[in-house]
Amino acid sequence: MTVLEYINSLPPEVHVFIVAMIPVIELRGAIPLGVHLGLPPLEALAIALAGNLAPIPLVYFILLPAVGLLKRTRLFRRLVTDYVARSEKTSERIKKYGLLGLSVFVAIPLPGTGAWTGCLIALLLGYSLRVTLLALTLGTLVAGTAVAMLAKLATG
Repeated sequence: MTVLEYINSLPPEVHVFIVAMIPVIELRGAIPLGVHLGLPPLEALAIALAGNLAPIPLVYFILLPAVGLLKRTRLFRRLVTDYVARSEKTSERIKKYGLLGLSVFVAIPLPGTGAWTGCLIALLLGYSLRVTLLALTLGTLVAGTAVAMLAKLATG
């Protein structure tokens, strides 16, 4: 059995969970994938929410050191510097609204506004892991609900 055959043999729930963990795609891509693979929208939402939030505690502790390391490499320096600069600019707008501002930012169902970027912004603002998880969970739940409703409408 090849690697591709093995991956294709996994249940759709595993695909949705893993895709939801991927930065940029996150649950905004995982929910439509789950619906496409035959999962009911609410089930796809629940699995994608769990997959999207699962790596956040680890990301919370390794993101800033990883950003620092990647900034020192020629290959990633510009990409990482631009990403951090955009996040810093956004964090200034979010700062005055606190936890609610971060939740609303993450709730916007567009690429670049998900849990990974929200985690970076929380770190830049000095939020604790507990506050970060609460804000990201609220925002991700709102975004996921919107995406699941759109997926349900699209499938009839």
